[in-house]
Parts: sequence; C-alpha cells; structure tokens
Amino acid sequence: MTIDPEDYLEPSCPLEEPGGCKHGHGHHAHGSGPGAEYTHGNGCDRDHDHGDECCCDHGDDCCCDHDHGAMPHRNQPRRIPMQEVIRECDRLFNSEKMVELGEHLRKWREEARRIGDREAELGILSELMGHYRMLGDRERGLMAVRDGFALLGQLGIAGSVTAGTILINGATALQAFGDIDGALNYYKEAFRCYGAHLDPNDWRFAGLLNNMAAAYAAKHDVKYAEAYYRKALDVLKACGNLMDAAVTHVNLAQMYAAEDGDDPRIASELELAVACFDDPAAVHDGYYAHTCRKCASAFGPLGFPEVEEELNWRADEYYAGN
Repeated sequence: MTIDPEDYLEPSCPLEEPGGCKHGHGHHAHGSGPGAEYTHGNGCDRDHDHGDECCCDHGDDCCCDHDHGAMPHRNQPRRIPMQEVIRECDRLFNSEKMVELGEHLRKWREEARRIGDREAELGILSELMGHYRMLGDRERGLMAVRDGFALLGQLGIAGSVTAGTILINGATALQAFGDIDGALNYYKEAFRCYGAHLDPNDWRFAGLLNNMAAAYAAKHDVKYAEAYYRKALDVLKACGNLMDAAVTHVNLAQMYAAEDGDDPRIASELELAVACFDDPAAVHDGYYAHTCRKCASAFGPLGFPEVEEELNWRADEYYAGN
C-alpha cells in the first residue's frame, strides 16, 4: 500500500504567530518515499530519547548558536555545555538510572534559565518530554511540552529540522498521555518540517513515521497505521537500523493482535523482530539492551514467553556489566 499526497493533511501550523507561520514548503516525502516513540504503542524512544539525536542536533541544524561546551570569550554570555549534558544523559540512560537522569536534566534546565541560555533550555526540555513520558509522569510531562513549545515559538525556528524533532518529542508525550488527536496535529507539522529539508530516506523520518503509525493504531485506523509502519520499515532498512526495525515489527504484531488474535501475521512479525535482535550486525550497546527490555513484554502475551525471558536476560546481562 502506498501513501498518496492527499493522505498527508495540511494542518494549520500549531506554532503560527499573527504574522503567519514562517516555514518553507520544500519537497515533501509523498508517494513512494517514506513520509513520520517511537515510542517514540511502542514507537521509537529516541529523538534524542536515546537512539537518535539530541533535540538540539548538536550540529549544522542545531538550534543553538554556540559551540556546545566551549569556553565563552570575555564578552560573550555563558552557555550550557550541551555535549557534556547529553553525554551524561546517555550514561545514566544506559545504566537505567532514571531517577538520576531526571535530576540531571532538571538541574541543567534551571541553570539554563538562570543564565538565559534559551536554546539550551529548549534542548533540555525536549529531553524532559521523553523522560517524563517514559516514566508515565503526566503532570510534569505536559508541563515540559507546554514550556518547550512556547520556547520553540519564541526562538523563531518553526519549520526547521530541529523544530520537527522537538515537535515529535512533544507529540509523543501528548500521545502517551491520551491526547492522540493533538499528537497527530504536531506529527503532521513535524512531517512538514522534515519534508522541507530532509531526503525521504533520512533516518529521522523513521521515528516520525513510527509515531504517526502508533497514533493511528490507537485510533484503530489500521489502514493508515499499517501504511506508516511499512514506510518506517523501508527507511530503517535503508539505514540499517536493526533495533528500531525490531520495535516496528513488534508494533505491527501488537496491532494485528488487537484486531484479530488469530492473525498469522502476528507470529511472522515477531519472528522478524527476533531476527533483528539476532542479526550479527546488531551492536550490543545500551540501546540494544533498552530495546530488548522494551520489546520483551510484548512477546509473552502474544504467545512467546520464552522469547520474553530471553530478551529480558540479554538486557539484564548488559546492565549488570554497566
């Protein structure tokens, strides 16, 4: 099944100011190209959420206009060392130290506010959106989304790739906390941000597609959900991203099971997920362990308790050594 251009709605820009939404309309990934917790059901968990990018991108598309971690010149304002902040995020995440991770992010957010580094504060808020989502902390998660989206509008970066990534993180949190329609609105805007700047096979589209699929699956719109999941798999295959491909296969299996517990595609999708975990090319790092843990709980209820046990064992083995 292909996704036609008319399938991508053109919502009004959620960040639009009285003067109009200032984003470009470059090529969109319609037709044969892929379109967007992950987790981001199970979407992809890292934009930056520990597999993709920091919401600041820390590179050419970074919303920050400073060298992360560099010492300021005498007359330059102080800046948050974002590379160090994100490295510590990854270390705590890979050690499953979620309480300490939250404390770390909140501390640096307060420091960013104190010194007026709004770009860094936005990056940290985007991390907090994913953190609170994963913990199920609805109140603080929605506050992070509210504050982050407000700051995104103030910084004037609507329509950029960075804005798209932050919109995805916020939308995924909204989806997790029950606002599926609101999430879809922001996913569609993120799709426009990415489509204006990125190649259709850019790895960042995979997380967006997975999240949009999960939202449609939550609405029991299987036609759209399956189309987005399949497009996500096309991108992940092109990128060689085995862990997110495993998550996507599990998502498909759970969606099929929700519609018909006897659907033979359930077992076939789970087998494809296991093949991703067993692939010799899979890197057994913190994200591998996280994905094992995340996907394990799906296998037991779907009739594969031995796989659930095996994946949990692999995660335990990694975390015991770290």
